[in-house]
Amino acid sequence: MEGRLKRTDHRFKCLFVGSSLFTDALIRRMYEESPAVIAKSRVWIPAVRKLILEKWDSIDLCVAVLPTRCEAALEGLSDYKTTEGVRQVIDTSGSWDDVKGRFSKKKRQITNTFAERYGLGYRISSDPEDFDYFYYRMFVPHIRKRFGALSDIDSYEDMKKFFGKGRLVLVTKNEKVVAGALSLVEDGALVFRRTGVLDGDESLVDGGAQTALYYFQLKYANEHHLHSVDTMLSDPFLNDGVYRHKREWGAAVLPDVEAIRGVYFCKARPCDSVARFFESNPLVFYSNGGLSGLIGVPDATDVTAPAISDLTHRYRSRGLAGFTVVTRTETFRVS
Repeated sequence: MEGRLKRTDHRFKCLFVGSSLFTDALIRRMYEESPAVIAKSRVWIPAVRKLILEKWDSIDLCVAVLPTRCEAALEGLSDYKTTEGVRQVIDTSGSWDDVKGRFSKKKRQITNTFAERYGLGYRISSDPEDFDYFYYRMFVPHIRKRFGALSDIDSYEDMKKFFGKGRLVLVTKNEKVVAGALSLVEDGALVFRRTGVLDGDESLVDGGAQTALYYFQLKYANEHHLHSVDTMLSDPFLNDGVYRHKREWGAAVLPDVEAIRGVYFCKARPCDSVARFFESNPLVFYSNGGLSGLIGVPDATDVTAPAISDLTHRYRSRGLAGFTVVTRTETFRVS
């Protein structure tokens, strides 16, 4: 595919290997408009290496989504690996002040007297009628409003199984239920499963329904001596809205140890095109058994110690061992 990178005049040709929702989402986030499809074909996994080498000189980058068991096929070609999602876990140990101390400054300001200011509260329910209300009036409308035609809605039966062994946290405003979250308790952690807002209307909750859901989930976990809230998977991009939202709550980023597919970036070597790509799509990648951040800096005037320090500070997160910076001419590490 070839098209113009978002917020630039730069044309970018990328070879995508493997069809997935991740690939579809990456195409939408990297191109300003629908890219031109230059060619499309089926290829067996054993032939992927040959395909990439054949296209090597005519592309800016290759992104391959393959089963992790096939990783050896890309040896020497793949420069960076991630997964389609990375885990984010929020520490809820210690006092409530300890938990709030791990929030970003912005989140601390927003949540100061949050419940009192907006007349909000929460309750835990095991009532089947509350579950039905959550599923039909909150969860389903929320998913449909967010994803539209791309909605993939869990069945009532599957969700009911989670409800039977989980926690239904209902957020109230002046005693009226306006949002909810279905979570499980596993190994001392509260695990986010599904959330919903009444009729899919975020405006019903002053200060934001998602903010209220996170706030009260964390309160519940802390009050019941659970050590963390597992917010499940986020897209592996440092500037992704969901990833950033969780980071502001103090979330640490962790590898997805259950992933059966890897995302491999091939020909991600120092040059103008690659630096521009990772400037717009800064990545969480797997490095030495842990995670690091990958940032692109195409403008030579920005490759100064103060500028790099500001950039890494913007993306710093618990769980990242450091950063790799890609410029037009070099790659270097920043701790």
